[in-house]
Amino acid sequence: MLARIGSNAARCALRPTMVAARSAPAAMQRRGMAEEPKAAGGAIPAKLTLNLLAPHAAIFSKKLVDQVIVPGADGMFGILPGHVPTISELRPGTVEVTIATGEVEKYFVSSGFAFAHADSTLDVCAIECVKFEDLDPALVSSGKKEAEDELSRATDEVEKAKAQIAVEVYTAMTESLAAAK
Repeated sequence: MLARIGSNAARCALRPTMVAARSAPAAMQRRGMAEEPKAAGGAIPAKLTLNLLAPHAAIFSKKLVDQVIVPGADGMFGILPGHVPTISELRPGTVEVTIATGEVEKYFVSSGFAFAHADSTLDVCAIECVKFEDLDPALVSSGKKEAEDELSRATDEVEKAKAQIAVEVYTAMTESLAAAK
């Protein structure tokens, strides 16, 4: 692998990782299936503990819920109590929180990460998070049009990247609103 890396700086940057990997116990170096999650006392809790966080507020803090469905980078997936530990990048989309049977709250997230822990705690850290019913379809439609116009007018790479991200987020909002009808 190092032969493919051209610069000494790149090799030096990798050195701490390589040293840590070489000195890690054999169990950590093996790849395999995740072990069954274990909660305190060995039993899987009946509820999932949810922390739904955005830079401006903690939407949920230690909220006990039945299930959460998140828009992972590779597609939508659900997290139940006892889920194997997982880290997933979030794409723009809907986070669906089932608090109890028949009681569902939906939030739109622009991006972020979801961390499922072995103790049946889920941390969803979103860059932007809006309660679904607070989305105004008319504003979403006009925002998407503006973002598409900005993308067509963009001249440098930074402007293009910012406009492309805005188009992707507004498109995901539009699709989420359409799916909710």
